[in-house]
Amino acid sequence: MLTAEELAAIPLFSNLPAEELEHLASRAADIHLAIGEYAVHEGEERALFAVVAGKIEVTKRFDGVERTIGWRVPGKIFGEVPIALGGPFIGSYRAAEPSRVIRLEARHYYALAAACPEISESIGALARERIGGLQGLAAEAPKARVTILGHRWDTVCHDLRRFLASNQITFEWVTPDDPQL
Repeated sequence: MLTAEELAAIPLFSNLPAEELEHLASRAADIHLAIGEYAVHEGEERALFAVVAGKIEVTKRFDGVERTIGWRVPGKIFGEVPIALGGPFIGSYRAAEPSRVIRLEARHYYALAAACPEISESIGALARERIGGLQGLAAEAPKARVTILGHRWDTVCHDLRRFLASNQITFEWVTPDDPQL
C-alpha cells in the first residue's frame, strides 16, 4: 500500500501539504510490474504515473518500428503529455526491471491540480519539454524498411510501390541501371 511518505519522496509531490499527500495516497493505484510488463500502452487513455522503484522504458512506434525514446527512474513522472493535452498516451511504458509505479487517474489529478496549482504548472512545463524532444525524433527521416529493385515501367514493381506507400511502409526504390548498384 502506498504511503504519504513514499509520495513525498517524489519531487513533484514533495511540497504538498500532509493532508493532500494522505488524500493522494488513498486515491493512487500502487502497481508492481515484472520485467516486460506494461504500465500503459501507446493510445491508452490519460493518467499520471510516477516511478517509485525500478526502471521504466519508454517506447514509441515510428513507421511501424518500436524505438526506445527514453527511460523513467524513481522519482520521475510519466503521462504528463496526455494529462496536459487531454489526449491518449503517445508512447508505451514497460518495466525494464522489477518496478513499482503509482497511477493517478485523470479525475484525481485534476482535483489535485485545482487544490494545488503549482502541480499543474510543473506538469505543463514538463509536457512542453517532452513534446520538444518528440518533435526532434519525428523530424528524423525514416529509414527504408524495404528496398525494391525493379524497372520504372514494370507493373509488378509499380503495384508493389503503390501497396507499400498506401500502407505507410517506407521503401527505397532502385532501378537495375542505377550506378550505385
